Amino acid sequence: MKTIYLLLALLLLSPLAKAQTPANPLESTPYVEVTGEGEMEVMPDEIYLQFSLTERYDGRNKSDLTKLESQLKKKLSSDGFDLNNLSLADANSDYVNIKRKKKDVLASKDYQMKIGTTDDLSKLWDILDELKAENATISRVDHSKMEELKKEVKIMAVKNAKEKADYLLGALDQQTGKILFLQERESYIQPYVRKAMAVSMMAEQADAASPAEQAIGFQKIKLNYKVFARFAIQ
Repeated sequence: MKTIYLLLALLLLSPLAKAQTPANPLESTPYVEVTGEGEMEVMPDEIYLQFSLTERYDGRNKSDLTKLESQLKKKLSSDGFDLNNLSLADANSDYVNIKRKKKDVLASKDYQMKIGTTDDLSKLWDILDELKAENATISRVDHSKMEELKKEVKIMAVKNAKEKADYLLGALDQQTGKILFLQERESYIQPYVRKAMAVSMMAEQADAASPAEQAIGFQKIKLNYKVFARFAIQ
């Protein structure tokens, strides 16, 4: 008899328990799912060039690394470059010894210079060529307002998702309701230099065309973001 009363109590309480359980809006609300996309292309305004200054012998005289660095800074200042944009390529190192010649150690330093335009790049090529710098390489390009641009493209992607939901539901005489779910899916494509990324500026290449004479162009930085969205159907 007690078993029968217990079963009856459970049957009576079961609907009440279900009524007290909050409904999951993601499961109970009719919805539409769309993918929104935002895209933007901008020209880079930050060009990072890495290069090396190396001691060498001109006959019996050795060009001192300290003197080479002083000449570099003087020429950069004369051409209007900001020396604050010049730094060691590896902040944790000062210089490296590369080889011995006549019992003397030849030292080398790796530098990085940030510039803003291809015109500045051409002027910098000339300076490095004059100082016989080595291993000149465009390491990367960037944009000074990259974070702001990323936010702008993400907003474009969200708005695009809403527009898609609106015209899809509009074709069914339905309206887009509130957002139920939003997930960011992003892809950021780095640009690259159209010409060779690295130009070795060695003395034996003096008879070749100067890097400053070569047309160096950059592709635009392409930002592409996607979001996955789920909207309620009103």
